[in-house]
Amino acid sequence: MDKHPNMPTLADRGDLAPRARHLLAQQLSECGNLLDPLLRNVLDDLQQELFRIAEQSSGTAQHEAMEALHEVKRNRPRFHGRLMALLERRFASVGQPDAAAPVSSYRGSENLTLVDPHEFDESMALDDLSTRTELHAGNALFDLGHRYAVLLASPPLDNDLLPPGPHTLAVVLGEAAGEMGLQREHRLLFYRLCDRRLFGAAESFYGRLNEHLKTSGILPDLRNYLPKRAHGARPAPALADAPGTPAAATEVPPEAASVPPPPIAPVTSYAPPPAMGELHNLLDARRHALHPEAEAAAAQSAQFASMPELQEALAALQAMPSRKPGPQTGENLSNDLMTQLRRAANSGDVQLQPEHRDAMELIGLLYDQLLTETRSEGIAQQLLANLQVPLLRVALSDSNFFTIRNHPARRLLNLVLETANLWLDRSDDHFDATLNQRLQRSVQRVAAEYKGDIGVIEREADDLDSHLRLISRRAEIAERRQVEAAQGRDRLRDARSAASAAIAKRIAGRKTTPLVRALLENAWTDALTLTLLREGENSEAYRRRLAAADQLLGSPVERDDTKLASDFSHGLTQVGLQANEADQIARYALDMPQRPTATPAAAPPPSQTELLIRLKSRHKPDDEEASPAEAVARKLSLTPSERRALDSLKKLPFGSWLEFTINQQGQKVARKLAWYAPTSGRCLLVNARGAAAPERELDQVARMMARGQVRVISRQDGGMIDRAWNALVAGLRKFGRSNETSETAT
Repeated sequence: MDKHPNMPTLADRGDLAPRARHLLAQQLSECGNLLDPLLRNVLDDLQQELFRIAEQSSGTAQHEAMEALHEVKRNRPRFHGRLMALLERRFASVGQPDAAAPVSSYRGSENLTLVDPHEFDESMALDDLSTRTELHAGNALFDLGHRYAVLLASPPLDNDLLPPGPHTLAVVLGEAAGEMGLQREHRLLFYRLCDRRLFGAAESFYGRLNEHLKTSGILPDLRNYLPKRAHGARPAPALADAPGTPAAATEVPPEAASVPPPPIAPVTSYAPPPAMGELHNLLDARRHALHPEAEAAAAQSAQFASMPELQEALAALQAMPSRKPGPQTGENLSNDLMTQLRRAANSGDVQLQPEHRDAMELIGLLYDQLLTETRSEGIAQQLLANLQVPLLRVALSDSNFFTIRNHPARRLLNLVLETANLWLDRSDDHFDATLNQRLQRSVQRVAAEYKGDIGVIEREADDLDSHLRLISRRAEIAERRQVEAAQGRDRLRDARSAASAAIAKRIAGRKTTPLVRALLENAWTDALTLTLLREGENSEAYRRRLAAADQLLGSPVERDDTKLASDFSHGLTQVGLQANEADQIARYALDMPQRPTATPAAAPPPSQTELLIRLKSRHKPDDEEASPAEAVARKLSLTPSERRALDSLKKLPFGSWLEFTINQQGQKVARKLAWYAPTSGRCLLVNARGAAAPERELDQVARMMARGQVRVISRQDGGMIDRAWNALVAGLRKFGRSNETSETAT
């Protein structure tokens, strides 16, 4: 039965242009033609899988599989038609303000509420399907969003709002599968089979939809690519204020300026990690330097805990609820482990084997380093605490954790920490409850399900990595749009400045009426600005409009007032004035009589004073400039320290991260320098999601940097785990060198 009888169809969308409605109907038909063979294959696969499950099962499971197979066969003839009806509703509601984005049930939830775990599993399965499809066909979806924007006369559509987009298809598949009468396990099987089929065909599917619109004349020349910046154009310094850093070129190609780099800086070089033998020696040197007597006492112990005993004790600790909000120190965790071992062995003489003790000490030192890079009250440290015992179990059973950089456990830890640190803890925007929930879910699964199988950690790392790639892709698109908008505003301001200078040069030293001055300095300057943006400074249209201003200021004897009034009226209507109002202003400025009113009862034309007031009150593009206090601050000359800060900022490549201190409590947020104009000094700062921060100029950022309110986040190699590990090893090697020095001295 139809659950939404009042949903519109495409035929009901009278607000759309007939051609747009026709093309959307063709897109829907094209979707049906493309999906039909895919869905037939999926249903064939589902029937085979259900039959296989029934053959290999017995009892209730066999009966349920046969019932599901019967339901699939019974509902199969109606399935495609039902799915297309659901999809048409999405097409019919596209572009409407009240149309909700078609997302899975957990998406967009801003509150942490209790949900049915079965529903959550379905939501996650559908989300994984849509995420994988979106990642596989990201470029085609980007093009399709722009082409649909042309049909709807709207900004480019995000993937969530595209009627044939992956998220919409996932929701429609979920609704259609729910009406087939299948149990949850069999619906999940259906989603996995859809994932397999749709993922492989995603690029071809969205390519066909784009090709249909392209051949219909919708953005036929649209090209979606990221231009490559010249290798030598902007070298990336390791530190913004490092001495001896070569100056980068200040002129940047326009196409390079519009390309935002990925949120996380790429790895440039990485020193290979030390082998376990070297790590054992370094830890021995550290213990000898810090606690020589404790080292001697530990060597006398003869009873060592075995690996099974260690894992059993750690499993007991892992099952205990956390007593503190953050991670434990290495010493406290070691004490808890020893207490658990002694309780299990009924002996107070149990000790850790040297290699186990070293592994535990390395995990403790690694955590100490990570705590210095994360906020004590932030999400990152909470997640770090929940992963502490599982990671220790991994490190004890697999020494590759310390020596292999891409170890699954290290990869998961790095993904969790960098995501929480950048996207949650260092953002002053609205807290992203959905991303937090996703991170918490991954960490809780590892804490609850890890019992020695590294596959649990690897699956969560892959799942989280896919989700973060999707977020990064959206952030990249949002940032690209912000850069394009900032460049447009910069061109507008430059054009208005040039037009204002041209008018000021002509008015200087001339006596004009207030109306003529207001006309030239306001509306006609806007008309010149528009012509500069559209045609350029050397165009015939721009020269003609400058000539119109010269004629207006020149001798009335030498000009054709009728033609000049027509030129002024046309230019004024282009910048927003009504046709009759533009004609009245032009006639007053040229001392021409006003046109007679059409009827005797019509209102008389406005006076010159009224038109003068309207001209002076017109909104100008620079009305939203900075406050007077900021404007005064910009005019002040920079101090030597501020000048050095400005020079270092101009050497930064686009995509460099800055850390701002935003209040007296020391709260910090991260902002990316996405773009700046070397000539005007205007810059664009965005957050991790690509949203623009309040507009600033490089001079303002340089003043803040000189006062210590801004610092450059250096482009360090690798992620947080690599940096923490390198710092840990460097600290251990200092103990090794100090021991060598003391032995040499004796």
